[in-house]
Formats: sequence, structure tokens, C-alpha cells
Amino acid sequence: MNNSTVSVAAPSEYKYYILLGLYVGFWGILQSITVKLVPLDLSYLGLGMLAFSYGSFAHAFTFPCTDAVAEVWGPKRARLMVYLGAAVYIIATFLIYIATLLPAAEGWPHNDAYITLFSAAPRIVLGSVVATLFAQLWDIYVFEWVKKKTGGRMLWLRNNVSTWGSQFFDTIIFYTIGFYGVIPNSVLPKVIIGSYLLKLVVALLDTPVVYLVVYWIKGNRNKNTLRLSE
Repeated sequence: MNNSTVSVAAPSEYKYYILLGLYVGFWGILQSITVKLVPLDLSYLGLGMLAFSYGSFAHAFTFPCTDAVAEVWGPKRARLMVYLGAAVYIIATFLIYIATLLPAAEGWPHNDAYITLFSAAPRIVLGSVVATLFAQLWDIYVFEWVKKKTGGRMLWLRNNVSTWGSQFFDTIIFYTIGFYGVIPNSVLPKVIIGSYLLKLVVALLDTPVVYLVVYWIKGNRNKNTLRLSE
């Protein structure tokens, strides 16, 4: 009998789908929370009162997902996550935008507020898609480049180096496309700086999370297949 490989239930594959679901889920809710600007007081650093988009803050948590997947399965699967997330975001945003065009039910008093909040969806989705595709593909590229240069050592280094640069591009591109002319020009730089500083903090804090997720994934990774030979 020829050597054969029989695939069995792969725990690590299930873990990939869990991460994929979390990643896509973050994308699915961004439209509803991106328009919320939150004050960020950095007066003690001499920066004054800044602000950040709550959606931008939540979106920062997608980078540990792609970094963990790139670490275990490689850049190809990490890029697949990015493409699927972008597709879900576009679909969700399209549905929300259609909702702003539909007539409101009689007696519902919040239609004008709803339209005000979400009628800018096309700009927001364009900014998000362009910024995230560029930033996260850059993140994956730098992550893999640093991994090769360090011989697979120092996960903390590639996680932070790739994320810091990608978050910079993500912040600049997204807020320029999505909010230029929507919020005052005097406020926009404060939002960009505030959001980026917050993302840097998240990047530092998520390093242990990446280690834990990678350890969680690799727990049963060597048991993915059962080889039968004779």
C-alpha cells in the first residue's frame, strides 16, 4: 500500500477560523463606532486636549490577529484575512448606506440623526479600505522581513516594528480620506496624533497577547494529520 495521509479534525485549523471570525467581526462593527470621537487629554505631555476615533481604537486589535496568523501559518493566510475583512466591511457599509436612503417609519424621531451619522459612510469606507489594505499588507510584509532577518527569534520585535509603522500609515491615510473637510482642520491633526499615540500603546500592550495566541495555536498544531503507511 502506498503511503497516504488521512486528514483528521485539526484543532489548529479551528483556531484559525476563530481568529478569522474575530478579525472579520471587528471589521463588521467599525462602521457603527468609527464616527464616535472620544477626548484624549494629554496636557501633562504638553500636547493639550486631543481626540481619537473609537473605531480606530477598536481596529487596532485586528493587528494581533494578523501577526499571530503570520507567525504560525505565514503571510499568505494573513493576507487572506485582510482581504476577507475588507470585503465584509464593504458589504456592511453598503447596507448601512442603503439604510440612510430608505424612508423612516412614521413616529420614529431619530432618522435625521441616523442620516447625519452614517451618510458619510462612502468616504469612511473608502478611507478604511485604502488605509487598512495598505497598512495591514505592509504590517505582514515587515513582520515576515524582520522574522527572516532575526532567524525566527524575537517575536516581540517583529510584532512591534511591523505594527508601529503600519499603524502610522493606517492613521494618516484613514483620517485624511475619511475626515478631511468633515471636521475642522484645526481638530484633524489632534485626532490623527491622538489616535496614533493610542495605537502605539495598544501595540505595546498586545505583545503579550500575541505570544499567548501563538502559544494557544501551536498547542496541537503537530497533531493535524494522521499518517498511515505500510
